[in-house]
Amino acid sequence: MIDEQMFRKRAADVQKKFFNKMQRAAMAIGAHDEYLVCSRGTGKSEGVDARFILRNVWEMPGSTGALLSPTYSKAWNNTLPAICHALKTWGYIEGVHYVVGHKAPPSMNFAQPKRPVLMDAYKNGMHFWNGTFVVVLSFNQGMSANSMSLDWVIGPEAKFLDYEKIKSEVNPANRGNEQYFGNCPHHHSVCYTTDMPTSSRGRWILDKEEEMDAGHINYIRNLYRQLKTMERTEGITEEYRDRCVRLLRKDLDLARKFQPPVIKQKGKTREFTVFYGEYDIFDNLEVVGEDYIWQMYRDSPPLIWRTAFLNERLFKVPNGFYSALDDNVHFYIPSDSGTIDSLPRNWKSLIATSANCLGDDDVDYNRPLHMAFDSNAAINSAVVAQKDGHTMKVLHSFFVKTPLKLQELVQNVCDYYAPKLSHTCTVYYDSTFVWETGSSSESYADLIERVFEENGWTVTMRFVGPPPQHAWKHEAIDLALKGDPGYLAIRFNAMGTEFLKLAMEQTGIRQGKNGFEKDKTPEGTQDTPDNPDEYKTHVTDAFDTLWYGMNFYYTDGSERSGGLVFIGR
Repeated sequence: MIDEQMFRKRAADVQKKFFNKMQRAAMAIGAHDEYLVCSRGTGKSEGVDARFILRNVWEMPGSTGALLSPTYSKAWNNTLPAICHALKTWGYIEGVHYVVGHKAPPSMNFAQPKRPVLMDAYKNGMHFWNGTFVVVLSFNQGMSANSMSLDWVIGPEAKFLDYEKIKSEVNPANRGNEQYFGNCPHHHSVCYTTDMPTSSRGRWILDKEEEMDAGHINYIRNLYRQLKTMERTEGITEEYRDRCVRLLRKDLDLARKFQPPVIKQKGKTREFTVFYGEYDIFDNLEVVGEDYIWQMYRDSPPLIWRTAFLNERLFKVPNGFYSALDDNVHFYIPSDSGTIDSLPRNWKSLIATSANCLGDDDVDYNRPLHMAFDSNAAINSAVVAQKDGHTMKVLHSFFVKTPLKLQELVQNVCDYYAPKLSHTCTVYYDSTFVWETGSSSESYADLIERVFEENGWTVTMRFVGPPPQHAWKHEAIDLALKGDPGYLAIRFNAMGTEFLKLAMEQTGIRQGKNGFEKDKTPEGTQDTPDNPDEYKTHVTDAFDTLWYGMNFYYTDGSERSGGLVFIGR
């Protein structure tokens, strides 16, 4: 076994680090079960995820932890690179202190896990110097935790994790090994972090606030404060200080592990301590700075800004334009390919992969894409789908904001889907896209076609006529969402269409002269933090055009034009 002392830096080499409010709170409390809803930019990976992993690695050498992910591709493309980067900021280097995707070779002299690990499992995890092993579990691989005996669990991006699977598959596996780590206060601990959930799938984590005993958390804070005060107290004997510190640490460990039952039950005297917290971008102001916050405010759609950065709890507007939209029916997490061997293990390759469709397991690389655009002076947006039998699979939504315009948006779509084997697509557009762009005689439709062809795509431009009236569109899309067989079934990639989903859920309805209309009045209101001009219902209009085109003007690109289909509207 490698001498652990060799990994400790000399005192002169220790670097001081600043931790923000959220990070300090999580470190000081150190509860057995942690559930943190933190906005983007608050330092979850470095201050919570990496800290939780390192704490358990040191406290339980040779333990087996699990890192949960909705899919293997998301784990390897996004989560693991972020965690490895965070570990590096703590001074733990891949290839020195741990290896990823394989078992450490004998030359590295790493210790082995307390419980033997199958050789194939090493391909899908992290092996640390002291024998601790972290296995990646995909929720799209049924019973991936079956027969495991875990010592701790971490779940970044918890809003994408199915809570029923956590309860039925992961929690039962977080068991045993008391003979090795029974005295550790964090044995079988869990840590789930996320930004604010935007669907019912992820809102289970918000309910964890009710499982926290706020008085007990304050008790832990006071114990921690007393411990640090005693460690710094002067004018007392070293023996007395050591004895007080030892007793305070013992009390603190016990308080971190157990709390009084929140719901009293006969015979139940304690339960694992739960810490729940919500933090927004301003809790990390000292690190990210005002300029970054202003940039995120300017570049983010308002609903993303409000949920992902301000951590607001936004819920679906009642009786909205897309009132039949259902998290449990219309949204899916892409399935894994069934193997992780094809995923790259080089972090540079992973970063490149995350910037294109190679990480999207629901894309059919041999079939054409179908898409529609919405163009506006402030924001341009696009929605991309494929037809799968009688289903319209909405794969991804895109947007750019001024000063970027429609041409840059189309280029972004081309770049994202460049790895596809078939560079064939159909673009549906209505009469608003035959207008000239203002800078030339080129129309919006001409511009889209030109950029695709410049990138080597075979594009079919499908004109769908004037936009349908809102009353008809509201009724028809509502029927489609409710499963009317006369229309394509609609399914959305939950991870690729997050801001489209938010927009659809927040789109209201009003009574117009021709019946129900999409409420677009916010687009004409004054620019405010809650309703900025750069993002209103624009992307929903792109979806409407795409849905209309795929249902009534569908072509797979084998024909360059076709007859119009007249319907009542």
